[in-house]
Amino acid sequence: MNFRRILNKIYPYILISPALIFVIGVSLYPTLFSFHLSLQRSRRGVFEYVGLRNFEIIFNSNNFWHSLRLSFVYGILFILIVMIIAFILALIFNRGIRFSGFYMTIIFIPWMLSEIVTGIMWRWLFLPDSGLLQNLLAPLFGDMQFLGDNAGAMGVVIGATIWRMMAFAMLLVLAGLQTIPKELFEAADIDGANGWNKFWRVTWPLALPTTQVTVVFLSIQSINAVGMFLSITSGGPGRATEVLSLQMYREAIEFFNFGYGASLSVIMFFINAILAVVYIRAMRSQYAYD
Repeated sequence: MNFRRILNKIYPYILISPALIFVIGVSLYPTLFSFHLSLQRSRRGVFEYVGLRNFEIIFNSNNFWHSLRLSFVYGILFILIVMIIAFILALIFNRGIRFSGFYMTIIFIPWMLSEIVTGIMWRWLFLPDSGLLQNLLAPLFGDMQFLGDNAGAMGVVIGATIWRMMAFAMLLVLAGLQTIPKELFEAADIDGANGWNKFWRVTWPLALPTTQVTVVFLSIQSINAVGMFLSITSGGPGRATEVLSLQMYREAIEFFNFGYGASLSVIMFFINAILAVVYIRAMRSQYAYD
């Protein structure tokens, strides 16, 4: 009887053990190893303990603060534009339109492509002289060579990321809108509310929890973005688009400066941890509403 009772207690843990081992292997162990590696420096293939020296170098580096500033500029613009477009599209689809399935399929095609494939496509579109969008948009911006201009290169990456992530954000917002009871809108109609009042008094407050979760998801995506920058600009021109995640990649993979790269990854880990706390709080507020 005691053996059966013990087995019943540990049986759920036995069932989840394969998934737990997998998570530890691909997530927890690399994270802990990055913390360990961030305290070391590699010289001629030999690692030596340097304590917090890597972090001291990072925080005194102008390149780090430049990359961090670029990451926040990119994240703010990307999230703001994506959320505006996603909210408008979600409102349209929530009202119901003809051929909505066809339009939804078209919108979701970019989301099915990988970051590298999307980045290469957009790089081709803005190639000097032969790029389709380069030739169409250059006259509007004084014959700007977008990939050769600091602001233009960042704009191309932001545009490509918006094009790819818009469907994901729209789907989350649309799911939130469809949970709003229609009786509330009917009551607002009876009270004589117009469309603008219904949006601010009914739609926006009830869709806010889902919107918060979407913003946090996009924030995590933006702070860890590497593929788009690597495939479109490689951080150029110069360091104009070298965001923090790309700097970490280049230090570790291209320059084999593993200790410095690991230190950058630790800093990014804490940024992601802060965003995760915000996400948990947003989820709690949504559950409290439910």
